[in-house]
Amino acid sequence: MPKTFLALRNQIATDLTRDDLTSEIKSAVENAIEHYETSRFYFNVTRSLTFPTVAGQSAYGGSALAQIPNIIGLDTLFLFDGTRPLELDKYEADEFEWLQGSMTGAGRPCAYTYVDSQILLWPVPVAVYTMRPHMHYALDPLVQDTDTNAWCNDAEQLIRCHAKLLLYTNLIGDTEGAQLMAGQIQSYKDRLDYKTSARAGTGRIRGTSW
Repeated sequence: MPKTFLALRNQIATDLTRDDLTSEIKSAVENAIEHYETSRFYFNVTRSLTFPTVAGQSAYGGSALAQIPNIIGLDTLFLFDGTRPLELDKYEADEFEWLQGSMTGAGRPCAYTYVDSQILLWPVPVAVYTMRPHMHYALDPLVQDTDTNAWCNDAEQLIRCHAKLLLYTNLIGDTEGAQLMAGQIQSYKDRLDYKTSARAGTGRIRGTSW
């Protein structure tokens, strides 16, 4: 059974043998997640989600795909016209501004940018296409006690350890406890990095252009 936000916090309280730090533990867990969510793990990157375009609509946000406003890194964007994938060109926001001004008509998108928590397409879609982003994104925040996600499960040891480091350092004033947690954190991070690399690797050496 997946571990919940409350179960994670209760485990930390048990580890610390403290039952008087309810709000402090909650904040420490949130801060620990914020610290690691910019790291790429197998559970916060995806290429399996899609969204449809709308004819005449250039901008796509959370109503098109819930994860779009939470994108940390948009690696690439594919358009499916029938069954054939087409990789769109990526532009910085200022470059995209000039691109949009060069042609205002509709067509099949060939370029995109990510700005203001939205994906912008150019040209404006003339029809319905299926878009598949390859992205690194922030998981939905843990708010309710019953909420759960990979931070409570796949990365539970890392988050638990980092949260205790914060509590030992900033609240409890336990230098020995803080040093113990600091010594364990890297091994938990390395384990997740290894799992991520193992799932992404092909097992083949790929030639370079130089």
